[in-house]
Amino acid sequence: MKGYKGKLWGAAIGFSFGGPLGAIIGTAIGHLVDTSETEDSLKGRTKPASPHAATRELTFITSLIFLLVGTARSDGSITVQEVETIKAFFRDQLGYRKVEYFIIDRIIDATIGKYINLSEACADIIRRTSYEERLFLIRLGYQVAVSDGPLNQNEDEFMKKAAKHLGIEDYDLLLVRGSFVNNQTGSKGESTADTSRKSDPYSVLGLNPDCSVEEIQRAYRNLARKYHPDRVSHLGQEFVQLAGEKFKAVREAYESIKKERGIA
Repeated sequence: MKGYKGKLWGAAIGFSFGGPLGAIIGTAIGHLVDTSETEDSLKGRTKPASPHAATRELTFITSLIFLLVGTARSDGSITVQEVETIKAFFRDQLGYRKVEYFIIDRIIDATIGKYINLSEACADIIRRTSYEERLFLIRLGYQVAVSDGPLNQNEDEFMKKAAKHLGIEDYDLLLVRGSFVNNQTGSKGESTADTSRKSDPYSVLGLNPDCSVEEIQRAYRNLARKYHPDRVSHLGQEFVQLAGEKFKAVREAYESIKKERGIA
């Protein structure tokens, strides 16, 4: 799935990171250097062909891990099952393997063992990411939150607080959150909201069935812009694929409503 080997490792060792995210990466890389398996795991790996893109992807992944661990820890503790759910998300759904997953695994472990101020960390994320990236972070956060069962109050409150600190607009949060609230999970970490998109196109657009044509068109334009794969192309193919799936769902929902209402 990767275009070149060891790009996250190259980003980690080739660039300095400041702030809370840098502290997490620094701790993770310190663990890598201290483990004997590192030499064998990274043997023959090369630095990334695109250092800037690799750095952006590593920053985004670290931000996502922070949100996911924070969500899991929002009830006062984090379980082995929750940690495995987070790791499985990167391994099974995003398809990270070998050295890439090795880096991610260490960052997750480093994040679990480190207290991070939410507002400070989110301010750091804002400095490093675009609005569309932060909206995507929130969506992925909710997706993992429901992967082990319905969204609970602690998880929901943490995600709301994180979204506020990340400057996510209320309208956008409602659209993202609405896809996951009160839904059971399906296979491979998908919520039933994801698996029932075609049967409920209004929920995909965050609308009520009695909404106006203008509201439908406005919601579609906003979502199509924010979830267009080009918006996250610099984060790597894994995230382009996820964004593409969401973009397709939005487009199909819009076409379904247009056909139902006879909108030209």
